[in-house]
Amino acid sequence: MFYSEMTDFYPCLGRENSTMVQRVCLTILLSLAFTLPAQADVLFEGYAKVLSGEEHIGYVISRYEFDAKKKQFISTYFLKTGKGPSETTESLKAYADADLTPISYEYTSLAGKESKIIDAKFKGGTLTGVIKNGNKVSRIEKKIPKGTFLSTFLVYLMLKSKEGLKSETNYEYQAIAEEDGAIYKGQALVGKEEIFNGFKSFKILNTFKDIKFLSYVNERGEVLGTNAMGQGIVTELVANPSEAIGNIPYSASLLKTLFGKVPAGDANVVSRNAKLKAAEANAPAPSKQMGVPQGQGIIIKAQPETEKKGN
Repeated sequence: MFYSEMTDFYPCLGRENSTMVQRVCLTILLSLAFTLPAQADVLFEGYAKVLSGEEHIGYVISRYEFDAKKKQFISTYFLKTGKGPSETTESLKAYADADLTPISYEYTSLAGKESKIIDAKFKGGTLTGVIKNGNKVSRIEKKIPKGTFLSTFLVYLMLKSKEGLKSETNYEYQAIAEEDGAIYKGQALVGKEEIFNGFKSFKILNTFKDIKFLSYVNERGEVLGTNAMGQGIVTELVANPSEAIGNIPYSASLLKTLFGKVPAGDANVVSRNAKLKAAEANAPAPSKQMGVPQGQGIIIKAQPETEKKGN
């Protein structure tokens, strides 16, 4: 399905149906809820809406952190689409060291009565883990080639590379797809900078698991949007949670379990820019009653992070 195709920049997604399944989901998330470091710095946190054509079908919540004390990157991710029988849910919590070498991850997927859980750990260049598909349990153990990383951290690998994230660059890599624990070769072609929803971004054509999709990423590594080519499914980073969630089912308890608290979703350029514009619009105009001398009431507005308009 489309979601698994976009694991490099939006690493996991999933399915869920009925109150019973929600309880199952909560149990699963409780089992995988690592204790997050209290001092981890949030690199990115945001909500994105998922669209199929013009229809709003779901939302994505993503957070990236770096724990300076443990020297670890942390990726936490939650996605929900659909309603009723078509509800889908996926979640991911992944850890990597300062060089983005994998440490561990836990992935869940729920679809109706079907569930999938992967609990994987890495040590000495070897991946060991347990995969639960419903009542079926299997174990995996495999050697991991040097340089292999978890696909959720691709954008940070690009930022940390010798070239950095820049136009006209070709990144070839091999990464672990969190949804199946397998290793695949991939390629990310970075095009020229362009405007996406009013913000400067790099247009990246990514090929992973033999599937192509576009991502729009700014210089900070913030994913502003994605496009599953040929399928009409896109994601767009938005300024606030309500815009992403809409009338899609929402569970605060699940989010608190996975993220530690319900994410505010404001650690990104879209949210910051919206807050800046709102503050400017609500700022009172200087007047003589406020003690401003004539000719000194001119406001030089702070520039938003970008004011250019785009597609």
